[in-house]
Amino acid sequence: MSSHSRLNRTPALWVLYALLGLYAFFQNAIGPAVPFLRAEFHLDYTMAALHMSVYAIGMIVAGLGGPAFIRRWGLQAALWGGQIGTLVGLTALVLAPNPWVSLLSIFFAAVAGSVSTAAIQSSVSDLAGPHRGKALMEATMTASLTSAMAPFVLVLGTVTGTGWRTLWPVFLLALIVTAFLGFRPLSKAISHERHSVEKKSGRLPRSFARFWILILVGVALEWCIGFWATEYLRGLPGGSVGLAAAGAGTFQLAAFASRWVSSRLTGKWGEKKLLLTAVLLTGLGFPLYWSLANPFTAFLGLFLCGWGVANFFPLALSLAIGTSEAQAPKIASFASIAAGLAILVAPLALGALADRWSLSNALLVVPIGLLFMLGLLLFRRKG
Repeated sequence: MSSHSRLNRTPALWVLYALLGLYAFFQNAIGPAVPFLRAEFHLDYTMAALHMSVYAIGMIVAGLGGPAFIRRWGLQAALWGGQIGTLVGLTALVLAPNPWVSLLSIFFAAVAGSVSTAAIQSSVSDLAGPHRGKALMEATMTASLTSAMAPFVLVLGTVTGTGWRTLWPVFLLALIVTAFLGFRPLSKAISHERHSVEKKSGRLPRSFARFWILILVGVALEWCIGFWATEYLRGLPGGSVGLAAAGAGTFQLAAFASRWVSSRLTGKWGEKKLLLTAVLLTGLGFPLYWSLANPFTAFLGLFLCGWGVANFFPLALSLAIGTSEAQAPKIASFASIAAGLAILVAPLALGALADRWSLSNALLVVPIGLLFMLGLLLFRRKG
């Protein structure tokens, strides 16, 4: 562990931030790219939605097989091999002649990229030492920034006539630059001792289960709010699609801003206190958003929700790694399973509830989930 009183942002740590940001760019380009695929292949809504579902399934598969891959081949192979695998999947996607190939391409890219992500998160934790929470928050903040670039790249492709396939040269160029500048410093920084510790690691402590559930519920709530925000805001008095889309944008803006602020507070407050604050802040904002009383209060409420839920995954992951730092690759892989399950199930389940009882009533699962998270955070048990 580092003995520095402040986080030492070495070149290797910046490379890890860039790698996570690169994969986040691909991850968040899938949703905006689906309408293009739908028009190209004449897909129905179900087939189009499957492209996001297979991505989530790929995350789960990576979480199940990731620890074994990292133990067998090491962090370096997982870090760079996963990124190359993502590029291979993206290449197959842009060349796909039919939707079945595009589905398999996204699945392959999701598996490869999620293995890389687990190795990245593990390496960030290792290099940051006692400042793990701060570094993971900064890495996630970088991912938020690059994620926001994906729709603009698609717009650029539309303007230049290259279409959604512009994603491929952008990803390729970014990966080449990152590898050229970062391969050597990252290779030197990753300790060989860490590999031997991982190979000898056994079962995770019982306390890890609590944080795994926190990750699962936290990501589920983030997607329940964010995925349905545009649709729900259409219910505002005098609302329109444009107004709803603008309101939903406050959610993403809040997510980026909150991760920047939280990265500055993690060292002073600690992950648990920050996560408790995030849960309470989301609970404060949700009634304002849910009421749809007027655009101002609804947007403010959604902003507070976005500010809170953006912290759920990185802080819960940091707490989870804290239960057994020597097994960080395994924990990060299991976190991928939790996140994948949440992304796969939560939006669909909430949609099913909305079909039966209305979207407004279905969203009441959010305060229930927040109370559950609060209970898990306040629950104390040795393990």
